[in-house]
Amino acid sequence: MKTKLLCGLLILSASFVQAQTLKFGLNAGYQPFEFKNSDNDIVGFDIDIAKSICADLKLTCEFVDQAFDSLIPNLRLKRFDAIISAMDITKERAKNVSFSDSYYKNAALFIAPKGKFKLISDLNGKKIGVQNGTTHQKYMNDVFKDANINAYPQFPSAIIDMANGRVDAVFGDDSTLAEYLKNDANLEIVEHSITDPAYFGAGFGIAVRLDDKEMLDKINQSLKNINENGTYKTIYTTWFGKRD
Repeated sequence: MKTKLLCGLLILSASFVQAQTLKFGLNAGYQPFEFKNSDNDIVGFDIDIAKSICADLKLTCEFVDQAFDSLIPNLRLKRFDAIISAMDITKERAKNVSFSDSYYKNAALFIAPKGKFKLISDLNGKKIGVQNGTTHQKYMNDVFKDANINAYPQFPSAIIDMANGRVDAVFGDDSTLAEYLKNDANLEIVEHSITDPAYFGAGFGIAVRLDDKEMLDKINQSLKNINENGTYKTIYTTWFGKRD
């Protein structure tokens, strides 16, 4: 009887701990959204948003770092509860996951060494670096038919290859590329940003499993709460400065 009681208590204890944790999948190589600092801690805009959601729900946040293109498959396999990883809301992804309300509006940019390209059309037939599994990769495949697309598991690898001349330009989110532009005076934006609504217009969302409506509702309510109580504004200002 004591053994059965002990086993029952252990099972209940494990279930309680699991229920008190909200586990997010992400790819920690995409500054300023999610990246590792000098202490090897995962930090960034998305991390602060996730932590504020956990605080609102009175849960403990846990983060699982892995390749971007494996996030949706592993979410569906229940290896974590949600994805927060600068993920664009798209119709194609929405066939496999449910998205929260948008928490960040984004655009895309090409960057390249200064003076190399004047127009975006000049990039046709050139080697372009993107992160594997992203909307940027899909956009390039769909729109730039003649481009030679190099897809990388980690976004910084594309930047390194551009510096070493292995790709001609890199395509990614404007806020992420702004970090590289700020730190390297030899880089510049090619022509203008891209806001094609079919790929980038809906913004970033937090993904959950299609059948997890309870989690989706909780996350959406928390996003609403942190907007109303000023937490979102504080986080945004920390990472991007004052909002327009």
